[in-house]
Amino acid sequence: MPHINIICWPISDDEKAKKLLEEITVATHKILGCPIDKISISLQEVSPSRWSDAGVIGTDPNFLTKSRAYISKDSEHDANKK
Repeated sequence: MPHINIICWPISDDEKAKKLLEEITVATHKILGCPIDKISISLQEVSPSRWSDAGVIGTDPNFLTKSRAYISKDSEHDANKK
């Protein structure tokens, strides 16, 4: 039966982590029909200093904006014309 691995930044509130695990278990049961007692989940917490999105380290003060940078298909297409 399913094992779900969640990798995220540390969750400082144990109640929030517990709620996340419970809700994902229930959703998995509802969607896949797996028996509740056959669903396992692990929560792997990674320090922001060991996390990167788009090459930007999680401890960067501008992480939220810098890691969301992208080139739209239109921008990419226009760049290829030049």
